[in-house]
Amino acid sequence: MYPEIENERVDTRELPELESLEFQKHPARYKTYRFLLSALIWIIPITGLIIAWIFSPMPWPWIVTGIIGFFMALNLIGIPIGYRYRKYVLRERDLTYKKGWIFFSTVTIPFNRIQHTEVSQGPIEKKYDLCTLKIFTAGGSTSDLSIPGLEEDEAQRIRDYVAKKAALYA
Repeated sequence: MYPEIENERVDTRELPELESLEFQKHPARYKTYRFLLSALIWIIPITGLIIAWIFSPMPWPWIVTGIIGFFMALNLIGIPIGYRYRKYVLRERDLTYKKGWIFFSTVTIPFNRIQHTEVSQGPIEKKYDLCTLKIFTAGGSTSDLSIPGLEEDEAQRIRDYVAKKAALYA
């Protein structure tokens, strides 16, 4: 009565491992860029803390100092650790990006889902000759991919390659 439907079981042990691929790392100056960006962000709470120390007779600045110090140390330790785990690989049909040091994330974007790509560069990125590659997909903003810290020529080459491959599926 019903036609035979084939849906064979796939043995996951036989699938190729993503880890066996050679991932590209970000340039070393990306760490310096992240440290500078972090320092600029920490200026605001540190300034507020200094003002609190000068004008407050209460002991609460000690508590706030401890909290801010803890998060600053965590941030400064996290930058070089996180740098080691940020990497990407470009394949024939997709682009994969990995990041994280406490919470790990691996995102693979197949070219047939890409709507458009762009390369952006802020003033601090420009100082370090870095760019951010942004890939926008048909799945909405939660499925978009942003790869910061790429060298400008590398980001342009990847964008051009991805755009050319995505056009084949349009």
